Amino acid sequence: MIGQSASRALKLGWMLACAGGAEAWAQETVTPNEADLAAASAPANGVIAYTPSFFAEFRPSTAQDMINRIPGFSYNKGDEVRGFGGAAGNVLIDGERPSSKAVTLDDALRRILPHQVERIDLIRGGAPGIDMQGQAVVANVIRKSGADTSITLETALKLYNDHPMGAWPRIDVATRIGELRLNGSMNARMEKFQNESGNGNFIRRNGRGEVIARGPFHADIEHRAYGFNGAAEYRNLRLNVGGDRQEYPRTEYANLISNLGVRTTEKTVNDQVLDKAEIGGDYQQQLGFGLTGRLIGVYTYRASDLVSLQTGSGPVRRSTKKTDGGESIIRGTVRGLYQGLTVESGGEFAVNVLDVNSTLTTGGVAVVLPSANVRVEEKRAEGFLSTSVKPVARLSLEAAVRVETSTITQSGDVSKQKTLTFPKPRAALGYELSPSSQLRLRLERTVGQLNFEDFAASGDLSAGVLNVGNSNLEPERAWVSEVALEKRFWGKGAVVLTYTHSAVESVVDVIPIFSGASVFDAPGNLGDGVKDELNLNMTFPFDNLGWKGLDLRVNYTWRRTRVTDPTTGVERPFSSLNPWDGQFTLTQDLPRIKSTFVLTTMQLGYKSRQYRSNETRFDYSTPNYVNVQFNWRPDPTFQFTIQLFENVFSRERRRERVIYSGPRSNNIIASSEERSAEMEPFIMMRVRKTY
Repeated sequence: MIGQSASRALKLGWMLACAGGAEAWAQETVTPNEADLAAASAPANGVIAYTPSFFAEFRPSTAQDMINRIPGFSYNKGDEVRGFGGAAGNVLIDGERPSSKAVTLDDALRRILPHQVERIDLIRGGAPGIDMQGQAVVANVIRKSGADTSITLETALKLYNDHPMGAWPRIDVATRIGELRLNGSMNARMEKFQNESGNGNFIRRNGRGEVIARGPFHADIEHRAYGFNGAAEYRNLRLNVGGDRQEYPRTEYANLISNLGVRTTEKTVNDQVLDKAEIGGDYQQQLGFGLTGRLIGVYTYRASDLVSLQTGSGPVRRSTKKTDGGESIIRGTVRGLYQGLTVESGGEFAVNVLDVNSTLTTGGVAVVLPSANVRVEEKRAEGFLSTSVKPVARLSLEAAVRVETSTITQSGDVSKQKTLTFPKPRAALGYELSPSSQLRLRLERTVGQLNFEDFAASGDLSAGVLNVGNSNLEPERAWVSEVALEKRFWGKGAVVLTYTHSAVESVVDVIPIFSGASVFDAPGNLGDGVKDELNLNMTFPFDNLGWKGLDLRVNYTWRRTRVTDPTTGVERPFSSLNPWDGQFTLTQDLPRIKSTFVLTTMQLGYKSRQYRSNETRFDYSTPNYVNVQFNWRPDPTFQFTIQLFENVFSRERRRERVIYSGPRSNNIIASSEERSAEMEPFIMMRVRKTY
């Protein structure tokens, strides 16, 4: 039981803590000096320089801890998308973004220790010689020079009431000898996937709303991961390599009793494996006349295997889906700086290949699926030119244009080729209203990326979803206009309010596909839509109110979307998009005992609807995911963390399905289902030691 497991784990954690604490050295309480606080409240030229003394009272263990403590800044590690230019996060290291997708921004920041950081510049609206990566705000981690070597061992233990103990072992190694930097990491992760596991109830009703079956429901999803990555830097050359495997075994079942007293166990078993490997590098060279050239090359291999089996509800159903593909990227840029004007131009060429093979059998008989076996090849090229300038100290301007063209070829069950070309202009402005306030404006044309797996059929029986492929799918486009107002106060305080309006073309959603007398669902384009987002990012320190070391951080986003439904002809929200999300974090620093107490309310609930041709699905969770965490850092090399109460109030996830007889426009309900799973609380401990 959790009490016995917790007792054993606490003893182990205490032994490790004592071992690390034996090396601790006495330190006086360190707080930011007045110059640091004044600079943060009244930044110069849109750049705020945070020196190590600003973070000292927080006792960070990594550069990532420091990034997470920057007032009014929301860390974004980047997107898992094809290509290199569109995957950028909002953190730079020594003025450059990491040149790898395998060595993630998370990994790069975790390997930089606080004593290796000279300062972190928060750049708002642009700065001479800095590539903003299309972001309005970026943080630039500037490292110190000199020889340095570190080995970091870390492990986390998760204690459950209804599952074997989970563990996250990890080792990071980094060294610098002169101009040579070497670093790497190995990690594993074995845990219960808490977000969707748990026990609850299942209810099925007929079209008149009468209960026809009910019983207990159980979901058990595991997550096993194994990965490695490494990087080498020498002068202007960087090389990297990495790989990982993710496994998601999933079992769900409901023990049902019908209204006639018949007992049935409906069970779905999924086994999913995701593999990824990458090798790449980049070279940077001064070209003269103030120009700097950079060449990047990356190759990424990806494969997946999903097997889904459903029993107990009619004939046995089995679906499979295998994917195998790769991406090759070469990107070249030239950047120049002249009297405060930064100009960058370049291009990117990528080749993507994906093979998808899907099957579905019912009672041992194969079901013919449109586009079940498809090979997709894409050749994509992009050219760009961007300029940024600060004509006066309080004003920064950025203008850029990118032109993307791609040729997508489909073969197998579908034979088709099409070429798409999209211009993507961008303009941004940042203006210092006062030494502590800034206004930012942005107008940009964005083009989304197609998911190649959407060109082929796929089935996930645990979700009750079967999609066929759509060879006519096009990427979603939007004109995005944004205004942000930032106010900084009290040295450690900041409020950033951002409103974003997107006029969306070719909204990607779910549409009906007709094949003979059968109707299938598939990813497709609905037409034009609208998306509005309002984000509040606030850091509120209570020092000036007499509560030393207490900070409240809020990051909350509200969304409103509208598009015309292809089945009913009525406006509705986009499918599968949460209308609000965010978190509140209350942090109390206790420098006298070298500790931090953290209370976090995460996600604030979840609410999402999906609209299919003959079904609506509503997924939501209760807004009570609360964590209580205690961090003890007796010295810069040792950290002990215990999440005393993870998921304190047992968050519940619920799914409601309404299945119609024929299309939804008929409004004739055939049946409905409700299922719930309550996520059990758990305890997690983490120990990190650096040598």
